[in-house]
Amino acid sequence: MKIYFTRHGLTEYNKERRIQGLLDSPLTLEGKEKAKELGARLKDEGIEIIYSSDQKRAMDSAKIINEALKQDIIPDRRLREVSMLSHEGMTWAESVATDPDREDLIMQRPDLFNEGGIYPYRDALEDAIAFIFELIKTNYEKVLVMTHGSKLRVITTVLEGLDLKDTNKVELIKGLSLKIYDYNEGKFKLLHDDEDYDNFV
Repeated sequence: MKIYFTRHGLTEYNKERRIQGLLDSPLTLEGKEKAKELGARLKDEGIEIIYSSDQKRAMDSAKIINEALKQDIIPDRRLREVSMLSHEGMTWAESVATDPDREDLIMQRPDLFNEGGIYPYRDALEDAIAFIFELIKTNYEKVLVMTHGSKLRVITTVLEGLDLKDTNKVELIKGLSLKIYDYNEGKFKLLHDDEDYDNFV
């Protein structure tokens, strides 16, 4: 199985450097155009199905890509972004000013980050594991997965066998970039990590 992971397109909140988490904001014109470009890139890849976070920015990105692919889109809540709880909607600067230690904890030990006993990264890990193990039981050969930046970091820790505490050491991919894995005989192998469009597997 070949799994094409991508992140939704640029949103208004992304431009404003606001924390989105489980909130949503509209795709920008650039975000929509990049989604069309990715659709064109993937048109002849033989993608059989699209799984997408059910958040609007992800579904909107998937729908634009699917104008070229013309496959079913399966919304899945387990692909939602990692929740940033009470700081969603703040700019990153506002978040740091409100709680200077919070960002350090999230970056250094995301497994320990919590509010009121809610551990967003632990919850995200459970969702990622459940989604991946369900996906590999299907008979698809080529699958597109539309998710979010932090959630894709968590998914990568699952695929690479990393510890949750190291999640935020994984590179944050740009919107509508691709990270492609092959799954075969119980193992995941990274085939491609989008650095430029000239090195596409």
